[in-house]
Amino acid sequence: MARRQHPPEQADSALLERDGLIDTGELATYLGMPVATLDAWASRGGGPDFHKVGKFRKYRPADVKAWLAERRHAVRQGAE
Repeated sequence: MARRQHPPEQADSALLERDGLIDTGELATYLGMPVATLDAWASRGGGPDFHKVGKFRKYRPADVKAWLAERRHAVRQGAE
């Protein structure tokens, strides 16, 4: 059975407030999207900034917050 994913406003908000790095699976769950979407964005140069730790992508909470804020701003400007 597939795990139900929740949009960011319903997800664990502590994820972006903690110290340390977020792994791809945690971020995908937080954003309510498949890991494959983050993989595609990373390969095209989109999505939040990330660090490569070995073969893994890790995300800084501050970078994810900034990326989400940029998206929110872009949507608001487009709606005007």
